[in-house]
Amino acid sequence: MEDTRFSVSIQILMTLAYDGHDLVTSEKLADILKTNPTFIRKLVASLVNFGLVESIRGQSGGFRLNRSPKEITLKEIYLASNREKKIINVHKKPTTKSCPVSCCIEKVVSRVSDDVEKLTQDYLSRKKLSDLMKEV
Repeated sequence: MEDTRFSVSIQILMTLAYDGHDLVTSEKLADILKTNPTFIRKLVASLVNFGLVESIRGQSGGFRLNRSPKEITLKEIYLASNREKKIINVHKKPTTKSCPVSCCIEKVVSRVSDDVEKLTQDYLSRKKLSDLMKEV
């Protein structure tokens, strides 16, 4: 199953940036993204916890960016989008003790996975939400 939380989180934040200081509801975001409002609320809750989004409660409430798009890195969005999995995951198959490859595969692939994750986060830390907004 594809994990779309990062890309959906980017679209949420870009939508909030585009709407400026206007409050945007989870229902409007769900309609724009053609998805379930509950999914949106879960993602937005994480974005709020990371200080990227401000949540205003009440009948006329909604969400807006908590910081300027120039101050928000894609790494922050990536980390806030609740990624439990890395880009490359190590399988959890039982080890065959008589096979040297089987005995070391977790260590070998974990190292590659850690390196890819670090490179990805380094790249994302150099990109800002405002960079993406230039393409709208």
